[in-house]
Amino acid sequence: MFRHLGRGSTTLVVTAHPDDEVFAHGAAIAMLSEQGGRVVLRTASGGEAAEPDVTSAAEARRRRATRLDAACTRLGVSEWNWLAGGRWTDTAGRPTPGSLTTASVSDLAEVIADQIQTIIPDVVLTVGPDGLTGHPDHILIHRAVAGAAASCDVPVFGSYLLPADIAQGRDLLATILPGERVGSGRMTGRDEPSPATLAAPARAAEARRAALDEYANGLGTLALTEVVHVFPGRGDSLLLRAVLDAIGWQTERYACPLA
Repeated sequence: MFRHLGRGSTTLVVTAHPDDEVFAHGAAIAMLSEQGGRVVLRTASGGEAAEPDVTSAAEARRRRATRLDAACTRLGVSEWNWLAGGRWTDTAGRPTPGSLTTASVSDLAEVIADQIQTIIPDVVLTVGPDGLTGHPDHILIHRAVAGAAASCDVPVFGSYLLPADIAQGRDLLATILPGERVGSGRMTGRDEPSPATLAAPARAAEARRAALDEYANGLGTLALTEVVHVFPGRGDSLLLRAVLDAIGWQTERYACPLA
């Protein structure tokens, strides 16, 4: 899958927050980059909610941008930038003024369509209809990208997980954290009618692990038994980490062209 997108090709990746590019598309980005393709990333919000121990939203965005930049270097992203110049903020799905959660699908689709017309990608990668994790910002991005791509006549592939993938991740965590709830409860997975599974080279898996480390030290490279002790979160990031251990860091699932 995607192996035809070699040297001279351009892939546009559209995400809601910094770190989504690793969890949803890290193996594909690393593989396409190594094959000589150009990978361009556009992120809709600054990921401010993931940096709580700061005094201002501006400082949170600056820190997150530094992490994103380092992760992009690990994956081989050719260039990245905020959508609409950083117009929307990340409020963890809470609908507050200026948050990505309150953005309209049509506004986002217009901005994304403009990027498609400027970048002229061969393919667009984003999350599937359930947003991979069920996060409202992710679902919003999926809808906007699908709408924009339809008007621009470019194929879009949406990243998703099978219910069995998530069950395997939960089983791994249950042996390490018996009785503890991990995840928001929104991650359920989906069975797609026309699935395509990417099996990237081992080097792509290594790059994906290193990129995730840029967001939380050891989140990608420490053993899961260690991660649960050094990483305080018990949200979807930890569940996704366990899923990647279960299905393989080189593995990503995509719904065949959405548009």
